[in-house]
Amino acid sequence: MSESNENMGIFGSRPEIKLNELRKMIIGLDTEDLSRLALLVNDPEAFSEEISELLPNSIKIMLDKGNISYSVLIPIVESALKDSIKRDPHTLSDILFPVMLPAIRKAVAEDIKNMLDSLNTTLENGFSPTRIGWRFTAMFSGMSYAEMVLSQAYVFRVKQVFLIHKQTGLLLQSDSDSDNAVTKDDDMISSMLSAIKDFVQDSFAVDDDNELNTIQIGSFNIWIEQGPGAILAAIVDGDAPSGFRTILKETIEKIHLKQAYDLEKFDGDVDIFEKTKPYLQSCIISEQKEKKKKKPIIVIIIFLILLCLAGYWGYINIERAIRINKLEHALKAEPGIVIITDKYMAGKTVFEVLRDPYAVAPNTISKHYNLDTSEVDFELKPYISLEDDLILKRAYAVLKPSSTTIIKYKNGTLFASGEANEDWVTKSNIIYTSIPGVVNLDISELYLLTSKAKVERVALAIEQFYFEFKHNVVELNSMQKIKFESLINEVNTVLDFNFVQDSVPVIIVISHTSYEGNAEANEKFAFDRAQQFINLMIAAGIPMEVLVPKADFIEDLEEIFPVRSVSFRVIYSKPEDL
Repeated sequence: MSESNENMGIFGSRPEIKLNELRKMIIGLDTEDLSRLALLVNDPEAFSEEISELLPNSIKIMLDKGNISYSVLIPIVESALKDSIKRDPHTLSDILFPVMLPAIRKAVAEDIKNMLDSLNTTLENGFSPTRIGWRFTAMFSGMSYAEMVLSQAYVFRVKQVFLIHKQTGLLLQSDSDSDNAVTKDDDMISSMLSAIKDFVQDSFAVDDDNELNTIQIGSFNIWIEQGPGAILAAIVDGDAPSGFRTILKETIEKIHLKQAYDLEKFDGDVDIFEKTKPYLQSCIISEQKEKKKKKPIIVIIIFLILLCLAGYWGYINIERAIRINKLEHALKAEPGIVIITDKYMAGKTVFEVLRDPYAVAPNTISKHYNLDTSEVDFELKPYISLEDDLILKRAYAVLKPSSTTIIKYKNGTLFASGEANEDWVTKSNIIYTSIPGVVNLDISELYLLTSKAKVERVALAIEQFYFEFKHNVVELNSMQKIKFESLINEVNTVLDFNFVQDSVPVIIVISHTSYEGNAEANEKFAFDRAQQFINLMIAAGIPMEVLVPKADFIEDLEEIFPVRSVSFRVIYSKPEDL
Protein backbone atom coordinates (compact mmCIF):
# COMPACT_ATOMS: atom_id res chain seq x y z
CA MET A 1 0.00 0.00 0.00
CA SER A 2 2.76 2.36 0.87
CA GLU A 3 4.57 1.58 -2.36
CA SER A 4 1.44 2.40 -4.41
CA ASN A 5 1.01 5.74 -2.72
CA GLU A 6 4.63 6.59 -3.32
CA ASN A 7 4.26 5.96 -7.07
CA MET A 8 1.20 8.13 -7.27
CA GLY A 9 3.07 10.99 -5.59
CA ILE A 10 5.76 10.86 -8.21
CA PHE A 11 3.68 10.60 -11.38
CA GLY A 12 0.45 12.14 -10.16
CA SER A 13 -2.84 10.46 -9.60
CA ARG A 14 -4.10 8.14 -12.20
CA PRO A 15 -7.21 10.22 -12.98
CA GLU A 16 -5.02 13.29 -13.49
CA ILE A 17 -2.77 11.38 -15.83
CA LYS A 18 -5.70 10.17 -17.78
CA LEU A 19 -7.15 13.69 -17.89
CA ASN A 20 -3.84 15.07 -19.25
CA GLU A 21 -3.77 12.38 -21.93
CA LEU A 22 -7.36 13.14 -22.87
CA ARG A 23 -6.59 16.92 -23.09
CA LYS A 24 -3.61 16.29 -25.32
CA MET A 25 -5.73 14.10 -27.60
CA ILE A 26 -8.39 16.81 -27.92
CA ILE A 27 -6.39 20.10 -28.22
CA GLY A 28 -2.87 18.78 -28.85
CA LEU A 29 -1.41 20.45 -25.71
CA ASP A 30 -0.38 18.93 -22.49
CA THR A 31 -0.13 20.59 -19.11
CA GLU A 32 3.43 21.77 -19.71
CA ASP A 33 2.48 23.40 -23.03
CA LEU A 34 -0.46 25.17 -21.42
CA SER A 35 1.76 26.48 -18.64
CA ARG A 36 4.23 27.84 -21.18
CA LEU A 37 1.39 29.45 -23.19
CA ALA A 38 0.04 31.09 -20.05
CA LEU A 39 3.51 32.47 -19.31
CA LEU A 40 3.74 34.07 -22.76
CA VAL A 41 0.29 35.66 -22.38
CA ASN A 42 0.94 37.03 -18.92
CA ASP A 43 4.63 38.10 -19.42
CA PRO A 44 5.15 40.68 -22.33
CA GLU A 45 8.93 40.43 -22.14
CA ALA A 46 8.87 36.66 -22.51
CA PHE A 47 6.34 36.98 -25.35
CA SER A 48 8.52 39.62 -27.10
CA GLU A 49 11.59 37.40 -26.83
CA GLU A 50 9.60 34.46 -28.18
CA ILE A 51 8.39 36.24 -31.31
CA SER A 52 11.63 38.25 -31.94
CA GLU A 53 12.91 35.54 -34.24
CA LEU A 54 9.57 35.27 -36.07
CA LEU A 55 8.79 38.99 -36.46
CA PRO A 56 11.32 39.89 -39.27
CA ASN A 57 10.16 36.90 -41.30
CA SER A 58 6.51 37.78 -40.67
CA ILE A 59 7.06 41.38 -41.81
CA LYS A 60 8.79 40.12 -44.96
CA ILE A 61 5.85 37.76 -45.72
CA MET A 62 3.34 40.54 -45.12
CA LEU A 63 5.30 42.87 -47.48
CA ASP A 64 5.43 40.16 -50.18
CA LYS A 65 1.67 39.56 -49.87
CA GLY A 66 0.91 43.28 -49.88
CA ASN A 67 -0.69 43.20 -46.44
CA ILE A 68 1.63 45.98 -45.30
CA SER A 69 3.69 48.63 -47.22
CA TYR A 70 6.94 50.48 -46.66
CA SER A 71 5.02 53.74 -46.30
CA VAL A 72 3.45 52.26 -43.16
CA LEU A 73 6.72 50.95 -41.73
CA ILE A 74 8.90 54.01 -42.39
CA PRO A 75 7.08 56.39 -39.96
CA ILE A 76 7.27 53.70 -37.25
CA VAL A 77 11.02 53.21 -37.73
CA GLU A 78 11.65 56.96 -37.92
CA SER A 79 9.67 57.54 -34.73
CA ALA A 80 11.62 54.79 -32.98
CA LEU A 81 14.93 56.26 -34.09
CA LYS A 82 13.93 59.74 -32.94
CA ASP A 83 12.94 58.42 -29.51
CA SER A 84 16.18 56.49 -29.24
CA ILE A 85 18.29 59.51 -30.18
CA LYS A 86 16.44 61.70 -27.70
CA ARG A 87 17.00 59.21 -24.88
CA ASP A 88 20.68 58.50 -25.64
CA PRO A 89 22.34 59.97 -28.83
CA HIS A 90 25.67 58.34 -27.99
CA THR A 91 24.28 54.83 -28.48
CA LEU A 92 23.40 55.44 -32.12
CA SER A 93 26.62 57.38 -32.75
CA ASP A 94 28.65 54.50 -31.33
CA ILE A 95 26.81 52.07 -33.59
CA LEU A 96 27.32 54.18 -36.71
CA PHE A 97 30.88 55.27 -35.88
CA PRO A 98 32.78 52.60 -37.90
CA VAL A 99 30.43 52.97 -40.90
CA MET A 100 29.36 56.59 -41.19
CA LEU A 101 32.63 58.39 -40.40
CA PRO A 102 34.52 56.98 -43.42
CA ALA A 103 31.68 58.12 -45.70
CA ILE A 104 31.59 61.57 -44.07
CA ARG A 105 35.35 61.87 -44.24
CA LYS A 106 35.29 60.92 -47.93
CA ALA A 107 32.82 63.71 -48.69
CA VAL A 108 34.83 66.20 -46.63
CA ALA A 109 38.06 65.03 -48.29
CA GLU A 110 36.54 65.70 -51.69
CA ASP A 111 35.64 69.26 -50.67
CA ILE A 112 39.12 69.77 -49.23
CA LYS A 113 40.66 68.43 -52.44
CA ASN A 114 38.70 70.98 -54.46
CA MET A 115 39.83 73.72 -52.06
CA LEU A 116 43.45 72.57 -52.35
CA ASP A 117 43.18 72.50 -56.14
CA SER A 118 42.05 76.12 -56.00
CA LEU A 119 44.85 76.92 -53.56
CA ASN A 120 47.34 75.16 -55.80
CA THR A 121 46.18 77.29 -58.72
CA THR A 122 46.79 80.38 -56.59
CA LEU A 123 50.22 79.10 -55.64
CA GLU A 124 51.00 78.36 -59.28
CA ASN A 125 50.37 82.03 -60.04
CA GLY A 126 52.50 83.32 -57.14
CA PHE A 127 55.33 85.65 -58.09
CA SER A 128 57.19 86.16 -54.83
CA PRO A 129 60.98 85.64 -55.11
CA THR A 130 60.81 82.54 -52.88
CA ARG A 131 58.07 80.93 -54.94
CA ILE A 132 59.82 81.76 -58.19
CA GLY A 133 62.90 79.97 -56.83
CA TRP A 134 60.75 76.96 -55.86
CA ARG A 135 59.23 76.97 -59.34
CA PHE A 136 62.63 76.77 -61.05
CA THR A 137 63.81 74.09 -58.62
CA ALA A 138 60.69 72.02 -59.30
CA MET A 139 61.21 72.46 -63.04
CA PHE A 140 64.73 71.08 -62.99
CA SER A 141 64.21 68.38 -60.33
CA GLY A 142 61.18 66.76 -61.96
CA MET A 143 58.84 67.53 -59.03
CA SER A 144 55.51 69.28 -59.36
CA TYR A 145 55.30 72.79 -57.97
CA ALA A 146 52.78 71.69 -55.28
CA GLU A 147 55.14 68.93 -54.14
CA MET A 148 57.97 71.43 -53.88
CA VAL A 149 55.83 73.73 -51.71
CA LEU A 150 54.90 70.83 -49.41
CA SER A 151 58.51 69.71 -49.11
CA GLN A 152 59.42 73.20 -47.93
CA ALA A 153 56.42 73.58 -45.59
CA TYR A 154 56.13 70.27 -43.65
CA VAL A 155 58.96 68.50 -41.76
CA PHE A 156 57.88 66.09 -38.98
CA ARG A 157 58.42 62.63 -37.39
CA VAL A 158 55.93 60.45 -35.46
CA LYS A 159 57.80 59.06 -32.46
CA GLN A 160 55.21 56.84 -30.74
CA VAL A 161 51.56 55.81 -30.99
CA PHE A 162 49.34 54.63 -28.07
CA LEU A 163 45.97 52.86 -28.08
CA ILE A 164 44.19 53.55 -24.75
CA HIS A 165 40.93 52.13 -23.46
CA LYS A 166 38.56 55.06 -23.11
CA GLN A 167 36.59 53.93 -20.03
CA THR A 168 39.45 52.56 -17.91
CA GLY A 169 42.42 54.57 -19.22
CA LEU A 170 44.49 51.37 -19.55
CA LEU A 171 47.09 51.05 -22.30
CA LEU A 172 45.87 48.47 -24.82
CA GLN A 173 48.74 48.60 -27.30
CA SER A 174 51.60 50.87 -28.40
CA ASP A 175 54.17 51.16 -31.15
CA SER A 176 57.16 53.41 -31.73
CA ASP A 177 59.96 54.36 -34.04
CA SER A 178 62.57 52.19 -32.35
CA ASP A 179 65.34 54.73 -32.85
CA ASN A 180 63.33 57.72 -31.68
CA ALA A 181 61.19 56.59 -28.72
CA VAL A 182 60.74 59.42 -26.22
CA THR A 183 58.84 57.76 -23.33
CA LYS A 184 60.19 55.54 -20.59
CA ASP A 185 56.90 54.07 -19.32
CA ASP A 186 54.06 53.56 -21.79
CA ASP A 187 51.51 52.79 -19.05
CA MET A 188 52.37 56.03 -17.31
CA ILE A 189 51.85 57.93 -20.55
CA SER A 190 48.41 56.39 -21.10
CA SER A 191 47.40 57.19 -17.53
CA MET A 192 48.64 60.73 -17.91
CA LEU A 193 46.69 61.25 -21.13
CA SER A 194 43.52 59.87 -19.60
CA ALA A 195 43.98 62.08 -16.56
CA ILE A 196 44.52 65.17 -18.70
CA LYS A 197 41.46 64.36 -20.78
CA ASP A 198 39.30 63.90 -17.67
CA PHE A 199 40.75 67.04 -16.10
CA VAL A 200 39.89 69.17 -19.13
CA GLN A 201 36.41 67.63 -19.33
CA ASP A 202 35.69 68.15 -15.64
CA SER A 203 37.44 71.47 -15.01
CA PHE A 204 36.21 73.46 -17.97
CA ALA A 205 32.67 74.14 -19.07
CA VAL A 206 32.81 72.08 -22.24
CA ASP A 207 30.32 69.71 -23.79
CA ASP A 208 30.96 66.01 -24.04
CA ASP A 209 31.26 66.41 -27.81
CA ASN A 210 34.18 68.86 -27.44
CA GLU A 211 37.07 66.48 -26.95
CA LEU A 212 40.77 67.17 -26.37
CA ASN A 213 42.67 66.55 -29.60
CA THR A 214 46.10 68.21 -29.25
CA ILE A 215 48.63 68.70 -26.45
CA GLN A 216 51.94 70.54 -26.90
CA ILE A 217 54.93 69.64 -24.75
CA GLY A 218 58.09 71.53 -25.71
CA SER A 219 58.97 70.63 -29.27
CA PHE A 220 56.57 67.64 -29.17
CA ASN A 221 52.90 67.64 -30.13
CA ILE A 222 50.53 64.92 -28.92
CA TRP A 223 47.77 64.34 -31.46
CA ILE A 224 44.71 62.62 -29.97
CA GLU A 225 41.88 60.98 -31.88
CA GLN A 226 38.98 59.54 -29.84
CA GLY A 227 36.50 56.82 -30.65
CA PRO A 228 33.55 55.39 -28.70
CA GLY A 229 35.68 52.77 -26.93
CA ALA A 230 39.33 53.75 -27.41
CA ILE A 231 41.68 56.69 -27.73
CA LEU A 232 44.55 56.90 -30.23
CA ALA A 233 47.44 59.22 -29.24
CA ALA A 234 50.49 60.00 -31.40
CA ILE A 235 53.62 61.82 -30.22
CA VAL A 236 54.84 64.03 -33.09
CA ASP A 237 58.13 65.87 -33.36
CA GLY A 238 57.67 68.96 -35.54
CA ASP A 239 54.65 70.24 -37.45
CA ALA A 240 52.70 67.44 -39.08
CA PRO A 241 50.41 68.25 -42.03
CA SER A 242 46.65 68.22 -41.61
CA GLY A 243 46.55 64.97 -43.59
CA PHE A 244 48.04 63.14 -40.59
CA ARG A 245 44.77 63.76 -38.75
CA THR A 246 43.03 61.74 -41.47
CA ILE A 247 45.45 58.84 -40.92
CA LEU A 248 44.63 58.83 -37.20
CA LYS A 249 40.89 58.90 -37.90
CA GLU A 250 41.14 56.00 -40.35
CA THR A 251 43.20 54.00 -37.86
CA ILE A 252 40.81 54.44 -34.93
CA GLU A 253 37.87 53.61 -37.21
CA LYS A 254 39.51 50.37 -38.40
CA ILE A 255 40.27 49.34 -34.82
CA HIS A 256 36.65 49.92 -33.78
CA LEU A 257 35.37 48.09 -36.83
CA LYS A 258 37.54 45.03 -36.18
CA GLN A 259 37.43 44.91 -32.36
CA ALA A 260 34.31 46.78 -31.31
CA TYR A 261 33.13 43.81 -29.18
CA ASP A 262 36.51 43.45 -27.46
CA LEU A 263 36.50 47.16 -26.58
CA GLU A 264 32.97 46.99 -25.20
CA LYS A 265 33.58 43.82 -23.14
CA PHE A 266 37.14 44.72 -22.07
CA ASP A 267 38.04 43.01 -18.79
CA GLY A 268 41.71 43.96 -18.45
CA ASP A 269 43.18 41.44 -20.90
CA VAL A 270 45.27 43.46 -23.37
CA ASP A 271 46.71 40.49 -25.29
CA ILE A 272 43.65 40.38 -27.53
CA PHE A 273 44.59 43.83 -28.87
CA GLU A 274 47.89 42.56 -30.29
CA LYS A 275 46.03 42.44 -33.61
CA THR A 276 45.95 46.28 -33.66
CA LYS A 277 49.74 46.43 -34.01
CA PRO A 278 49.73 46.77 -37.85
CA TYR A 279 47.23 49.65 -37.60
CA LEU A 280 49.46 51.49 -35.12
CA GLN A 281 52.53 50.89 -37.29
CA SER A 282 50.78 52.65 -40.19
CA CYS A 283 50.80 55.82 -38.08
CA ILE A 284 54.60 55.78 -37.61
CA ILE A 285 55.48 58.08 -40.49
CA SER A 286 57.91 60.94 -41.09
CA GLU A 287 58.69 63.58 -43.66
CA GLN A 288 62.04 65.33 -43.97
CA LYS A 289 63.73 67.74 -46.30
CA GLU A 290 65.76 66.09 -48.95
CA LYS A 291 69.50 66.59 -48.91
CA LYS A 292 70.66 69.39 -51.09
CA LYS A 293 71.73 68.15 -54.45
CA LYS A 294 74.41 69.62 -56.58
CA LYS A 295 73.17 72.49 -58.60
CA PRO A 296 72.61 71.64 -62.26
CA ILE A 297 75.16 74.17 -63.52
CA ILE A 298 74.78 73.23 -67.19
CA VAL A 299 70.99 73.47 -67.00
CA ILE A 300 71.23 76.83 -65.24
CA ILE A 301 73.66 78.15 -67.86
CA ILE A 302 71.39 76.98 -70.68
CA PHE A 303 68.42 78.55 -68.95
CA LEU A 304 70.26 81.86 -68.51
CA ILE A 305 71.29 81.82 -72.18
CA LEU A 306 67.69 81.19 -73.22
CA LEU A 307 66.55 83.91 -70.84
CA CYS A 308 69.05 86.37 -72.35
CA LEU A 309 67.99 85.44 -75.87
CA ALA A 310 64.34 85.88 -74.94
CA GLY A 311 65.14 89.25 -73.35
CA TYR A 312 67.11 90.37 -76.40
CA TRP A 313 64.34 89.22 -78.72
CA GLY A 314 61.81 91.13 -76.60
CA TYR A 315 64.02 94.26 -76.63
CA ILE A 316 64.42 94.08 -80.44
CA ASN A 317 60.68 93.79 -80.95
CA ILE A 318 59.85 96.57 -78.51
CA GLU A 319 62.51 98.87 -79.98
CA ARG A 320 61.26 98.09 -83.51
CA ALA A 321 57.67 98.81 -82.43
CA ILE A 322 58.80 102.18 -81.02
CA ARG A 323 60.54 103.07 -84.29
CA ILE A 324 57.48 102.07 -86.32
CA ASN A 325 55.28 104.14 -84.02
CA LYS A 326 57.56 107.17 -84.54
CA LEU A 327 57.46 106.58 -88.30
CA GLU A 328 53.67 106.52 -88.21
CA HIS A 329 53.56 109.87 -86.40
CA ALA A 330 56.08 111.35 -88.89
CA LEU A 331 53.99 110.15 -91.84
CA LYS A 332 50.84 111.68 -90.37
CA ALA A 333 52.65 115.02 -89.91
CA GLU A 334 54.07 115.04 -93.46
CA PRO A 335 52.09 117.14 -96.01
CA GLY A 336 50.57 115.10 -98.84
CA ILE A 337 50.58 111.76 -96.97
CA VAL A 338 47.47 110.16 -95.49
CA ILE A 339 47.60 106.75 -93.73
CA ILE A 340 44.49 104.70 -94.50
CA THR A 341 45.40 101.67 -92.43
CA ASP A 342 48.30 99.50 -91.33
CA LYS A 343 48.57 95.72 -91.02
CA TYR A 344 51.12 93.07 -90.13
CA MET A 345 51.99 90.76 -93.04
CA ALA A 346 54.86 88.34 -93.70
CA GLY A 347 56.83 89.54 -90.69
CA LYS A 348 56.62 93.26 -91.42
CA THR A 349 54.28 96.22 -90.99
CA VAL A 350 52.55 97.35 -94.18
CA PHE A 351 51.05 100.86 -94.39
CA GLU A 352 48.32 101.60 -96.90
CA VAL A 353 49.00 105.25 -97.83
CA LEU A 354 47.52 108.00 -99.98
CA ARG A 355 50.44 110.05 -101.36
CA ASP A 356 50.61 113.25 -103.37
CA PRO A 357 53.19 112.97 -106.22
CA TYR A 358 55.05 115.98 -104.79
CA ALA A 359 55.10 114.70 -101.20
CA VAL A 360 58.21 113.12 -99.75
CA ALA A 361 58.48 109.39 -100.47
CA PRO A 362 57.54 107.32 -97.35
CA ASN A 363 60.62 105.13 -97.85
CA THR A 364 62.78 108.24 -97.45
CA ILE A 365 61.14 109.02 -94.10
CA SER A 366 61.46 105.41 -92.93
CA LYS A 367 65.23 105.54 -93.45
CA HIS A 368 65.44 108.27 -90.80
CA TYR A 369 64.19 105.66 -88.30
CA ASN A 370 66.51 102.88 -89.52
CA LEU A 371 63.62 100.88 -90.99
CA ASP A 372 64.19 98.97 -94.22
CA THR A 373 61.88 96.99 -96.48
CA SER A 374 62.27 93.86 -94.34
CA GLU A 375 60.56 95.64 -91.44
CA VAL A 376 58.14 98.06 -93.10
CA ASP A 377 56.55 98.45 -96.51
CA PHE A 378 54.06 100.79 -98.18
CA GLU A 379 51.09 100.30 -100.47
CA LEU A 380 50.86 103.70 -102.21
CA LYS A 381 47.73 105.12 -103.79
CA PRO A 382 47.89 108.49 -105.63
CA TYR A 383 45.88 111.54 -104.69
CA ILE A 384 46.17 115.33 -105.03
CA SER A 385 46.78 117.29 -101.85
CA LEU A 386 45.73 120.97 -101.60
CA GLU A 387 48.11 121.85 -98.80
CA ASP A 388 49.93 125.15 -99.40
CA ASP A 389 53.44 123.66 -99.42
CA LEU A 390 52.54 121.07 -102.05
CA ILE A 391 50.63 123.56 -104.22
CA LEU A 392 53.74 125.78 -104.21
CA LYS A 393 55.97 122.80 -105.09
CA ARG A 394 53.63 121.89 -107.92
CA ALA A 395 53.66 125.50 -109.17
CA TYR A 396 57.48 125.55 -109.31
CA ALA A 397 57.46 122.23 -111.16
CA VAL A 398 54.86 123.36 -113.70
CA LEU A 399 55.90 127.01 -114.23
CA LYS A 400 59.67 126.41 -113.91
CA PRO A 401 60.68 129.96 -112.90
CA SER A 402 64.24 131.16 -113.26
CA SER A 403 66.52 131.65 -110.30
CA THR A 404 65.63 135.37 -110.25
CA THR A 405 61.91 134.73 -109.89
CA ILE A 406 60.23 134.09 -106.56
CA ILE A 407 56.79 132.49 -106.34
CA LYS A 408 54.58 132.53 -103.26
CA TYR A 409 51.10 131.05 -102.70
CA LYS A 410 48.20 132.27 -100.58
CA ASN A 411 44.44 131.62 -100.67
CA GLY A 412 44.36 130.27 -104.24
CA THR A 413 46.65 132.93 -105.73
CA LEU A 414 50.23 132.64 -106.94
CA PHE A 415 52.30 135.79 -106.37
CA ALA A 416 55.34 136.16 -108.62
CA SER A 417 58.08 138.66 -107.72
CA GLY A 418 61.65 139.33 -108.68
CA GLU A 419 62.74 139.29 -112.32
CA ALA A 420 61.42 137.30 -115.27
CA ASN A 421 61.40 137.58 -119.04
CA GLU A 422 58.29 138.18 -121.12
CA ASP A 423 58.22 134.68 -122.57
CA TRP A 424 57.97 133.10 -119.11
CA VAL A 425 55.18 135.50 -118.11
CA THR A 426 53.20 134.73 -121.28
CA LYS A 427 53.60 130.96 -120.81
CA SER A 428 52.75 131.10 -117.09
CA ASN A 429 49.53 133.06 -117.71
CA ILE A 430 48.39 130.17 -119.91
CA ILE A 431 49.30 127.12 -117.83
CA TYR A 432 48.85 128.23 -114.19
CA THR A 433 45.16 127.23 -114.32
CA SER A 434 46.22 123.59 -114.71
CA ILE A 435 47.69 123.62 -111.22
CA PRO A 436 45.15 122.19 -108.69
CA GLY A 437 44.29 124.73 -106.01
CA VAL A 438 45.46 127.77 -108.05
CA VAL A 439 42.78 130.13 -109.33
CA ASN A 440 44.83 133.25 -110.03
CA LEU A 441 48.36 134.45 -110.95
CA ASP A 442 49.50 137.89 -109.67
CA ILE A 443 52.53 139.30 -111.51
CA SER A 444 52.08 142.89 -110.38
CA GLU A 445 55.29 142.77 -108.36
CA LEU A 446 57.28 141.08 -111.13
CA TYR A 447 59.97 143.09 -112.94
CA LEU A 448 59.91 142.20 -116.64
CA LEU A 449 63.28 141.88 -118.29
CA THR A 450 63.43 142.94 -121.89
CA SER A 451 66.14 141.53 -124.10
CA LYS A 452 68.11 144.74 -123.72
CA ALA A 453 67.75 144.83 -119.94
CA LYS A 454 68.84 141.21 -119.78
CA VAL A 455 72.02 141.99 -121.72
CA GLU A 456 72.83 145.05 -119.65
CA ARG A 457 72.39 143.28 -116.32
CA VAL A 458 75.70 143.02 -114.49
CA ALA A 459 76.12 140.19 -111.99
CA LEU A 460 77.05 141.26 -108.48
CA ALA A 461 80.19 139.92 -106.82
CA ILE A 462 77.94 138.25 -104.24
CA GLU A 463 76.58 135.99 -106.97
CA GLN A 464 80.06 134.67 -107.69
CA PHE A 465 80.25 132.98 -104.29
CA TYR A 466 79.28 129.32 -103.82
CA PHE A 467 79.94 126.77 -101.11
CA GLU A 468 80.26 123.03 -101.63
CA PHE A 469 79.28 120.56 -98.89
CA LYS A 470 79.50 116.87 -98.19
CA HIS A 471 76.37 114.75 -97.98
CA ASN A 472 73.98 116.02 -95.29
CA VAL A 473 76.58 118.47 -93.93
CA VAL A 474 76.28 122.26 -93.50
CA GLU A 475 79.16 122.99 -91.15
CA LEU A 476 81.84 125.21 -92.64
CA ASN A 477 85.46 124.13 -92.61
CA SER A 478 88.26 126.58 -91.82
CA MET A 479 88.71 127.73 -95.45
CA GLN A 480 84.95 128.10 -95.94
CA LYS A 481 84.66 130.16 -92.76
CA ILE A 482 87.14 132.71 -94.24
CA LYS A 483 85.17 132.67 -97.50
CA PHE A 484 81.88 133.10 -95.59
CA GLU A 485 83.26 136.19 -93.79
CA SER A 486 84.15 137.66 -97.19
CA LEU A 487 80.61 136.98 -98.41
CA ILE A 488 79.05 138.71 -95.40
CA ASN A 489 81.36 141.72 -95.82
CA GLU A 490 80.39 141.97 -99.52
CA VAL A 491 76.70 141.78 -98.66
CA ASN A 492 76.94 144.49 -96.03
CA THR A 493 79.00 146.68 -98.36
CA VAL A 494 76.97 146.37 -101.56
CA LEU A 495 73.39 145.85 -100.41
CA ASP A 496 71.21 148.29 -98.47
CA PHE A 497 68.47 146.59 -96.47
CA ASN A 498 66.67 149.81 -95.53
CA PHE A 499 62.95 148.93 -95.71
CA VAL A 500 61.88 152.58 -96.21
CA GLN A 501 63.16 152.62 -99.79
CA ASP A 502 61.05 151.63 -102.77
CA SER A 503 62.76 148.29 -103.30
CA VAL A 504 64.84 146.09 -101.07
CA PRO A 505 67.46 143.57 -102.22
CA VAL A 506 66.47 139.94 -101.65
CA ILE A 507 69.09 137.19 -101.53
CA ILE A 508 67.91 133.88 -102.91
CA VAL A 509 69.98 131.10 -101.33
CA ILE A 510 70.00 128.33 -103.94
CA SER A 511 70.94 124.77 -102.92
CA HIS A 512 71.91 122.60 -105.89
CA THR A 513 71.18 118.89 -106.21
CA SER A 514 70.74 116.26 -108.91
CA TYR A 515 68.00 114.01 -110.30
CA GLU A 516 70.30 111.03 -109.80
CA GLY A 517 68.88 108.56 -107.28
CA ASN A 518 65.69 109.63 -105.51
CA ALA A 519 64.94 113.05 -107.02
CA GLU A 520 62.19 113.91 -104.53
CA ALA A 521 64.35 113.12 -101.54
CA ASN A 522 67.28 115.00 -103.09
CA GLU A 523 65.12 118.08 -103.55
CA LYS A 524 63.93 117.98 -99.94
CA PHE A 525 67.48 117.62 -98.59
CA ALA A 526 68.65 120.46 -100.83
CA PHE A 527 65.91 122.76 -99.59
CA ASP A 528 66.78 121.90 -95.97
CA ARG A 529 70.45 122.66 -96.69
CA ALA A 530 69.52 126.09 -98.10
CA GLN A 531 67.45 126.80 -94.98
CA GLN A 532 70.31 125.76 -92.70
CA PHE A 533 72.73 128.03 -94.60
CA ILE A 534 70.27 130.89 -94.18
CA ASN A 535 70.47 130.29 -90.43
CA LEU A 536 74.21 130.89 -90.65
CA MET A 537 73.62 134.17 -92.50
CA ILE A 538 70.99 135.29 -89.98
CA ALA A 539 73.46 134.57 -87.18
CA ALA A 540 75.96 136.80 -89.07
CA GLY A 541 73.50 139.74 -88.98
CA ILE A 542 71.64 139.51 -92.33
CA PRO A 543 67.88 140.25 -91.90
CA MET A 544 65.87 137.06 -92.20
CA GLU A 545 63.18 138.92 -94.23
CA VAL A 546 65.54 139.25 -97.24
CA LEU A 547 66.69 135.60 -97.29
CA VAL A 548 64.75 133.08 -99.43
CA PRO A 549 65.64 129.36 -99.65
CA LYS A 550 65.36 127.51 -102.96
CA ALA A 551 66.34 124.07 -104.35
CA ASP A 552 67.47 123.63 -107.99
CA PHE A 553 68.55 120.60 -110.03
CA ILE A 554 71.88 121.18 -111.79
CA GLU A 555 70.50 119.43 -114.88
CA ASP A 556 68.01 122.33 -115.35
CA LEU A 557 70.59 125.14 -115.07
CA GLU A 558 72.62 126.79 -117.81
CA GLU A 559 75.38 127.53 -115.32
CA ILE A 560 77.32 124.58 -113.91
CA PHE A 561 77.42 124.20 -110.12
CA PRO A 562 78.66 121.20 -108.15
CA VAL A 563 76.12 118.86 -106.58
CA ARG A 564 75.41 119.71 -102.88
CA SER A 565 76.59 123.29 -103.34
CA VAL A 566 74.99 126.58 -102.29
CA SER A 567 75.00 129.69 -104.52
CA PHE A 568 73.29 133.10 -104.35
CA ARG A 569 71.08 135.31 -106.52
CA VAL A 570 70.07 138.90 -105.75
CA ILE A 571 66.73 140.36 -106.84
CA TYR A 572 64.75 143.42 -105.70
CA SER A 573 61.30 143.43 -104.17
CA LYS A 574 58.94 145.91 -102.56
CA PRO A 575 59.18 146.07 -98.75
CA GLU A 576 55.48 145.26 -98.28
CA ASP A 577 55.97 141.94 -100.11
CA LEU A 578 58.60 140.77 -97.64
